[in-house]
Amino acid sequence: MTWIIVSVWPTTNNKDKLLKLYENWVRILRFNFSHRKHEDTKKLIDEIRELEKELAWNFCLLGDLRWPWIRTGDLKEPVTYKYDETFKIVNKKKLVDNPKTIYCDYIRLIRDIEVNNKIVIDSWLFEVKVIEKHKNHIIVKALNSATITSKRHINLPGLSIKLPSLTDKDKEDIVFCIKNHFDYMALSFVRKKEDIIELKKYLNSNKSFSMKIIAKIENQEWINNISDIINVSDSIMIARWDLWAELPIENIPDHQMRIIKKTKSKSKKVIVATQMLESMISNPIPTRAEISDIFYAVLQWADYLMLSWETSIWKHPVKCVKIMNKVIAEAQKYI
Repeated sequence: MTWIIVSVWPTTNNKDKLLKLYENWVRILRFNFSHRKHEDTKKLIDEIRELEKELAWNFCLLGDLRWPWIRTGDLKEPVTYKYDETFKIVNKKKLVDNPKTIYCDYIRLIRDIEVNNKIVIDSWLFEVKVIEKHKNHIIVKALNSATITSKRHINLPGLSIKLPSLTDKDKEDIVFCIKNHFDYMALSFVRKKEDIIELKKYLNSNKSFSMKIIAKIENQEWINNISDIINVSDSIMIARWDLWAELPIENIPDHQMRIIKKTKSKSKKVIVATQMLESMISNPIPTRAEISDIFYAVLQWADYLMLSWETSIWKHPVKCVKIMNKVIAEAQKYI
């Protein structure tokens, strides 16, 4: 049986919507701590606990940790770059010397990057290639035209990112989840088994011994370490949003199949996430491609499919769940 994980807030931030989700077989609620404040989250958890008393049934709560984002800097106004244009990227704000110089907050960028490496900005909206490396900056060439605004996400495909597994914010979120009796903790950008071991140690140090750990696969460092990661995790999440920014997009379906197969061979649970019904953020019906995506994820024996923005911030959260349930039921006829 394939189940649905639903991301909540603010579209699903009331008992009526939560009840409708429950009636459509939703049992796991995801809280994305990349975008949540503890005060607001606690209010929603209190709503959930009240509903659980009425239903005589408990939801499972999943906390999804943010990990350290790599971002561009603040801009007074959007900046437009044209194809083949060259400009600087720096990792210190004081070195920004003109409007087209991009600041990247990854402090090791200049040290780690190499000529011919590519940098992906704003989830493939803008791709650049490193053509020169200097002591305090790099020169890049735009591989497409784009307009960039403040605080855009940066991916560095091929680089081994030297950042901690748990940030101070992650640790605060973990303690909050422990206090509020969360069932699952998802760790972002897992690169090696030691990342999971560190999370376990932190949970244990806070007297949490039963919370299940989900390893999110989001970059290419997992490729050589996937067996060890599966061994020390309770579940694996194939988080396709950042994965497709880190790896060639045409390889993602193959990686998904291989990760599911390897995870299931070790009797662990696997979650397929991101853009399952992305078009329904604004549209009342999905695309044919999205239906096929769900269908074949079920045929690959995914244990859970996860809805993100579809049920957290936009128009049709309950309808998304209903459609996904129908497709799951149809696909399971073939298993």
